[in-house]
Amino acid sequence: MKRRTLLQFGAGLPLALASTHIRANDPFWAQVFAAMPNPFSAMASNPEYRIQILCQYRRQGSQWYKHSWQLMPERWFSTGSVSKLPMALLACERMAALGFDLNAQIGFTQLPIGGEWPEQEPAFEPLARSLTRIFTISENPPFNRLYDFLGVDTSHDRLAALGYPAARLISRMSAPVRENVRTRAGQIRDERGRVLAEFPERTGSVRRFPFGSALTGSGFLHDDGTLATGPHDFSAANFITLADSQQMLKALIDPASVPVRQRWVIPEVMRSEILRIMAMMPRESRDPVYPESEYHDGYARFFMIGDSQVRKPDGLHLIGKVGNAYGFATDVEYITADRSDIECLLSANVYVNADGIFNDDKYEYETLGYPFLAALGRAVWQVLNEPQ
Repeated sequence: MKRRTLLQFGAGLPLALASTHIRANDPFWAQVFAAMPNPFSAMASNPEYRIQILCQYRRQGSQWYKHSWQLMPERWFSTGSVSKLPMALLACERMAALGFDLNAQIGFTQLPIGGEWPEQEPAFEPLARSLTRIFTISENPPFNRLYDFLGVDTSHDRLAALGYPAARLISRMSAPVRENVRTRAGQIRDERGRVLAEFPERTGSVRRFPFGSALTGSGFLHDDGTLATGPHDFSAANFITLADSQQMLKALIDPASVPVRQRWVIPEVMRSEILRIMAMMPRESRDPVYPESEYHDGYARFFMIGDSQVRKPDGLHLIGKVGNAYGFATDVEYITADRSDIECLLSANVYVNADGIFNDDKYEYETLGYPFLAALGRAVWQVLNEPQ
């Protein structure tokens, strides 16, 4: 995931009431959209933006309440880097099952097959460092490392057992080849370089988008500059429904609130460390080090602060995963604050690709996508924290 453009909207500004009124059967959404400034409030019911939202919240540890807006689980959208959330947790499960902790290092004894893998990528890397890179600035190579570590069939068998049979982790990030069913052999080593375990090269089953057609858009610009006109087939791309992504996060945040079969099999000590890593801002990472001038707090946090380069307000806590690809921007987040008794799980996806051409790097993320998600997060939080 890459963000290059300076954002222009201030997260710390007071919310303006929207002049556009959206008819919503659920009064909760009517309140939320009324608290969002234009033009973002008007986007919610505009089919051009394909907006889906799911909110769960509770007060002082009570039961969770749920509100959804325009959920369409069988329509393809680009999950983007949100796919890194289950991949990371599956890798943590696997490492724990082998009897190792997050300091164990994953590497390979075969050359890379495909996907983003720069020359400077370390041969072996501790799982904790991979998690830091994934959750602070959403780097792609750690996902590809874990993809090969787990193997395609192992990942999907476990996702199905957890209750996510429609989830698809079937492509490396920035993969220029289609050999994503084949994963390479490697090893797990300790800090001294001693081999703790090995995993083989594997060839998994071919999987595709589970709900029929994944054709969308009006064209696809290939890397060689040629434009293929007509809807593009995304059936071989990663995919997770918004509800499944949120449930995966909920199962990590509050295991007791989900069925036993959906709970991640991760020791409590490891779970606490994962949550600590997921809550870090890029500037708080010590390995790797990310300059704040390039990686501001909202770089990989779209809700609440994604439209500004100011620091996250003290006492506000954000744990989750964002993704942006092909004009789709998504955030799946757990939001809390020190001076609030509200816990909120908020997930949303918005499509901002006016020309309908994919891979041309002409998307309205900065002007519409990130500001919409930031305003949505602030409005939901405002409504949830209004006096009862």
